[in-house]
Amino acid sequence: MTEPFKILELQSDSPEVIEQLGSKPKFWFRLQGDTQPWLFKFTRENTGEDWSEKIASELARLLKIPAAQVELATFMGQRGCASRSFVETKKGFELIHGSEVLAGRITDYEKSKQWGQSDHCIKNIITAVERVFPQNKRSGQLRILAGYIVLDALICNTDRHHDNWGLLRWISRGKTMHSIAPSFDHASSLGRELRDEKRKRILLERDGIERYVLRGRGGIYWDAADTDRDNPLLLAQKTAKSFPKYFSHCLQLLRHVGEEEIVGIVERIPVKWMDASAKEVLLSHVGNYQEKIE
Repeated sequence: MTEPFKILELQSDSPEVIEQLGSKPKFWFRLQGDTQPWLFKFTRENTGEDWSEKIASELARLLKIPAAQVELATFMGQRGCASRSFVETKKGFELIHGSEVLAGRITDYEKSKQWGQSDHCIKNIITAVERVFPQNKRSGQLRILAGYIVLDALICNTDRHHDNWGLLRWISRGKTMHSIAPSFDHASSLGRELRDEKRKRILLERDGIERYVLRGRGGIYWDAADTDRDNPLLLAQKTAKSFPKYFSHCLQLLRHVGEEEIVGIVERIPVKWMDASAKEVLLSHVGNYQEKIE
């Protein structure tokens, strides 16, 4: 029998710093023996924001996509998830959000504009990243970023807005260095908002999963002239076709991921956190769309 994922049980004295950013209450804490802080995020009622974050991080690891480490967690009996910080501030690293990257390199980019920001499009993202890195480093960094787009398509992540990706920056031998930061904040994915009745209807309907997946809108536009954000699956299909050299490596890894490996991850979520119908919808989506991303 597969062993369930561990659950961190935090106590009343765990919080160190209350986080003000974002729409959900959260706080920073430390685990004994770990030099990096962790961020606990409360799960909103009637959602699976905790297990969606955990499964997404495990799928990223399976695809060798750099992503934040996430664990299921509770605080004073309340469900949530804990994400380990990947920004080693004591070593001089800092996170530069995508909004700042774009604002510094794309003319008239409004980094304060969260909704309807059509300049947050594939062409501008690639251009901005190219302007950060020297020519011999660009392809490698854009391959990492392409992996995030593939991951978003696989999990139907609808929240890849311009503050949900970024770069790490640090000083080395007097020179400013950059790298694509690990992927983070995957709660808005994997059907985490669906209630049991809706899940059952989707599973019973002809093409129910497909219609549910294609209805979702991500945080990235295909073109700055578009009026709506692109669907994560369709975006991955178009970008993989238009920029094959960035996507080929991740897609090759995706082809070799077996169904049993994905099932193994999902089955490790405790039943009291994620019931059978939620697992069935998730596995139907991931299984059906794994091969369609290309």
